[in-house]
Amino acid sequence: MSFQPNLSMFTKIRIFLFVIFLSFAVVPFLPIGFDVKRIIYLIAAGMCCYVVYDFVFVAKVTMIFDKNTRKVYKKIPGLFTKTLMNFEEVRLVNDTSYGTLMYTIGAKTSRFVKNYPISEDFSDNKKGIKKQEEFEAVILNPLLEFIK
Repeated sequence: MSFQPNLSMFTKIRIFLFVIFLSFAVVPFLPIGFDVKRIIYLIAAGMCCYVVYDFVFVAKVTMIFDKNTRKVYKKIPGLFTKTLMNFEEVRLVNDTSYGTLMYTIGAKTSRFVKNYPISEDFSDNKKGIKKQEEFEAVILNPLLEFIK
């Protein structure tokens, strides 16, 4: 069983790519000073770095639950696969440290040291509650049954 917990980040990445495209395609034709254009280009270049980082190290991360080896892996495609813990060590944590609910998994022995997010943040509005219920029904409950 595998899934990408940060798949919703692609919307943010698309928005940032659109802003970057606009800054490099429209700004050269605007009647503004060279220094202002240079600042806009630097901001766009920083946004490019941020988008690449989010795309490679956040959005494309895959959590793999391997029933054969009974281990949990974190895979960044093309770079590495890291063994996180055994199925027996998996502990589900409801993380509300930033005011929104996020499901994470952590090892029972070091539960306060390192937790790995398996969901996005769920807000307290209707849309967030609906996303949370959908996540629990589609991913969380089958996942808990899978690792038992």
